[in-house]
Amino acid sequence: MALVTIDLALCDREGACIDSCPHGLLLRGQDGLPVERVGAASHCIRCGQCVSVCSKSALTNHLLAGQEFQDKSTFDRAADPLAYIIKTRRSVRAFQKRAVDKTVFKSLFDLVRYAPTANNSQKLWWLVTLEAESTKNFAALALEWLIRSYYPNELEKPWEGDADPVLRGAPHVVLCCAPEEYRWGATDAAIAVTHVELLAASRGLATCWAGIFIRALEGWPPLLEALALPPGQKVFGGLMLGYPRFNHRLVPPRKPAAIGWR
Repeated sequence: MALVTIDLALCDREGACIDSCPHGLLLRGQDGLPVERVGAASHCIRCGQCVSVCSKSALTNHLLAGQEFQDKSTFDRAADPLAYIIKTRRSVRAFQKRAVDKTVFKSLFDLVRYAPTANNSQKLWWLVTLEAESTKNFAALALEWLIRSYYPNELEKPWEGDADPVLRGAPHVVLCCAPEEYRWGATDAAIAVTHVELLAASRGLATCWAGIFIRALEGWPPLLEALALPPGQKVFGGLMLGYPRFNHRLVPPRKPAAIGWR
């Protein structure tokens, strides 16, 4: 079955749906219109990004047809700012090239230090790339791991040119670190990184969990060596971060909360 239908009269060929799809299921056709990959429907994770980021309402995802997308402009942000951020935050994979000022990072981490840690250990620390070139170099090393791990027999690289499937061209990567032997490192990092994610969204910044990058750190020594962590330290979580290229107008549908009452 076809995954999407494009209203040709409405589509502005901006490519927001193409650049925002987590699995790259949409390609740019010769006329600039989105074209789905073969078998796209079987790989779609139903996140709703393609629909939510389309500014012209030109795209229909048939796996989500009939489900309710909410227009975030109808939400009252002032009435409940935290609820607004939780509902409207998106995992962004298309970033502007401009950098985030160091003072903005400092303001984020000045708040994140209040995030809870196990037994109030406060063992977390952060590694942040400030220069886009540094971020790009780390992404290139992680891409080497990705190609060797999942495409070892490919005659050609599965990505062309300067495409970045690891950090998606984000100008910054934010890594949460702690002592390698700290048993609550992963838990504390997940809490802290989530705090960064929500705070960043409240300031108009875009983020996405850098899962491929974290996996590459665990399996590709050249990347770990390039980070030059202090001895005995480990990266437990991270985000790509920057300013979003596109506005997500709609909030995609989500399943009702599953609750077991006792």
